[in-house]
Amino acid sequence: MNSINSNWLRNIIVGKPQEDNSMVYRNLLNIIPDPAIIVDIPNNLILFSNSEFSKFTAYSSSELINSPFSKITDLERIKNISQGENCQTELIKRNRTTTSVFTWRHILDDQAGISAFVFVPEQLYLERQYSWQDKLFQTTQKLLRLIENDSLDSAFHDAVVSIGEFFETSLVYIYQASSEFPELRLISKIEENSSFPDIIPSNDLRMDVSTMVWTPGQRMYTEIQKSARILGLTYVASSALGSGKSASALLVVGHSKNQPPRFMQSIMDIFSSTLSSIMQYFILVSELRKKLQRDVWQLNVQSEIMDQAIDGILVLNTDFSIWLLNPSAELMFGYQKKEVIGHPIENILIGPDNLIPMLASTRDEFVLQRLGIVQIHRRNGDALSVELRIVPVVVNNQLNAILLYLRDVSENEEIRIRAQQLETHAILGEFTAVFAHEVRNPINNISMGLQILSRSFTDDPKNKEMTDRMIQDCERLTHQMEAILSYSKPFDAKFESVDIGRLVQRVVDRWKPRMVRVGVNEILTKPDELPLISADPRLLEQVFINLIGNAVEAMSNQGNGTLAVQLKEVQNISNHPQIEIKIIDSGPGIPEEVSGHIFEPFVTTKKTGTGLGLAISKRIVTAHRGNIAVESFPVGGTVFTVYLPIKQGEI
Repeated sequence: MNSINSNWLRNIIVGKPQEDNSMVYRNLLNIIPDPAIIVDIPNNLILFSNSEFSKFTAYSSSELINSPFSKITDLERIKNISQGENCQTELIKRNRTTTSVFTWRHILDDQAGISAFVFVPEQLYLERQYSWQDKLFQTTQKLLRLIENDSLDSAFHDAVVSIGEFFETSLVYIYQASSEFPELRLISKIEENSSFPDIIPSNDLRMDVSTMVWTPGQRMYTEIQKSARILGLTYVASSALGSGKSASALLVVGHSKNQPPRFMQSIMDIFSSTLSSIMQYFILVSELRKKLQRDVWQLNVQSEIMDQAIDGILVLNTDFSIWLLNPSAELMFGYQKKEVIGHPIENILIGPDNLIPMLASTRDEFVLQRLGIVQIHRRNGDALSVELRIVPVVVNNQLNAILLYLRDVSENEEIRIRAQQLETHAILGEFTAVFAHEVRNPINNISMGLQILSRSFTDDPKNKEMTDRMIQDCERLTHQMEAILSYSKPFDAKFESVDIGRLVQRVVDRWKPRMVRVGVNEILTKPDELPLISADPRLLEQVFINLIGNAVEAMSNQGNGTLAVQLKEVQNISNHPQIEIKIIDSGPGIPEEVSGHIFEPFVTTKKTGTGLGLAISKRIVTAHRGNIAVESFPVGGTVFTVYLPIKQGEI
């Protein structure tokens, strides 16, 4: 200890000489605010320590004096530090734990090897360097950006990683309560194997204290603090996530080496406040997503109801322009949705004169209007009887839209008229059948008598020619009577699944020899697969035999006619898929004055025709819930189009 009497001691304390040199050392160290010791490096002995060092390491001064310096740190690492410089090293505390510190060396007696070492904990050193503030801002920014994550679990996982990087610890955890479990359950951590329990009591979530920081020696209030003491941590901090009494999660940060930062509570408050906002954000987003899913479900259900409703429904804006209409309304008016959206209702719904005044009354007074049964006109000009209602859609005393409900009652009227017609047809059919039967027998007798008479006029050519013409007239009348009987007789349709493409192919093949003889080229176009239809194949075959036969006969005198048959699936009306069959010929066409009545009985363009073939064909197509139309051109050529509905379930 002779080195203590070195000359430098006399100038330490304001130039005043001191008789007790040890008192000088103590005074010197005790005015230093950080942990510090004086060491005899050559002898590896600690000479003095200040009270801050004792607090930091838990060693008393008496335990340290004359103890080996290597007992508390790596002597070889720091003994060569130059005057005023520092290095980072580990300091061993009394409980044998180590903590990271920055060490400065101040040479007191170079010859005797006496130096003072000042130790600053790493966290305190970083705080003094102000780098922790930048790090705090960066970490907070990272936390705020976690709202971009896909879920709260993902955000919490990234949060514990970022907070762990800030505090330089892997002991960061988030516990959360739920309505299903009263305890707090561990949901996010950095390490796979958690040092803290997976479940802690709910009273660890203190409502009266936002942030708690515990260090060894303090009283323990929570299971987290008890776990920290068992693990030998230097501190543990916990902060509630959530506002006030609605807090439902807990942020926990612990460290095994470093002391808590100087502003630990404020930093934890910042992190917990940020995470609370993120948690509330994801809870709100989750609720909004649930509400959106419910709204989407409701819209899908409402849309399906609109699509499947039998009544026509039109949704109008407050200016009476069309916003939406359902497939039944499309079918009623003959318009597609895209054609009428945005158009004024008076341009589409043609008929009732009081429509606009009624709409104005509904808009102004929010009252439901019943117009009763009114006549409206379709796109093609046909009249349609509907029951019309006008309903306002009012939300918070404000008109949002106007609904028009149109129920087709023309079917009832048609049923009544049809029933009357059927009754008349039944009487007429019965009378016609009796008449045809009664007339046919005398005609047959007359024909047989004329044939016998004709054979007797072998030497009288003039009378023979007249008799033969009378025989031909009898045959024509017989054929006419048979056609009348066929038309008046109700047919018994037997429906089954039919491949319409194959059926049409058979009919075309049957007519090929005839087409070859008269010089008609046939073209059949159809997809490889077509949906099945529900039909009576025998009756449909009769329709296409008639249509193709008429086309071939119309071109028989041309010598180079063309017959084209085209089949395809169409959906001209929403939710009503059909098979379209076109029979196109290059014949002379149908006169305009005849084409409008071509499907009526006894209308024909042929000299020997009965005028019942197309009428019967229309009856058969109608019985199959289909439609048949004709289009003829002045320059020549005729197109017959048959529409047959696809069998339900084949879409």
